[in-house]
Amino acid sequence: MKLLISIIAGVILLLNMAGCGQSNKSKILEQYIFDESKSGSNEMFKNKLDTWVKEGVTCYGIVIVYNESGLPIRIKEVNAKVISIQSDKIKMKSLEDIVMAPIKGCTKFSITKGEDWDEKEGDLFQTKEEAIKFIDTNYPGLRMKQ
Repeated sequence: MKLLISIIAGVILLLNMAGCGQSNKSKILEQYIFDESKSGSNEMFKNKLDTWVKEGVTCYGIVIVYNESGLPIRIKEVNAKVISIQSDKIKMKSLEDIVMAPIKGCTKFSITKGEDWDEKEGDLFQTKEEAIKFIDTNYPGLRMKQ
């Protein structure tokens, strides 16, 4: 019985000694403080926004229809209003109806006037011409013309 108690006491003593080197964990945790200004996605999102993007501004966004594989197949510019700006998205409201042709496997292919959406890429443009140029440059041949 004394041997068993001695073994348990020895194991507890070893475990306690191994943990002594890490007794002040607050100093270790200080090294890992989250800095929002260094987070990649928020910083990239904020950098894409021009200074003119403010709540209440009327501008142009883009609507993209993707296929089952996640590849863009149709793109259209949409006149919209900025409702609110958050750290990772912009709440937008459509000022026009956009009807994208039905696509097999796509359940959503239109936006109606007054409908809200979350803009997460930050691709906003002051004029229709800027939006069209962006689409034609980055997605050649995919822009829907009406």
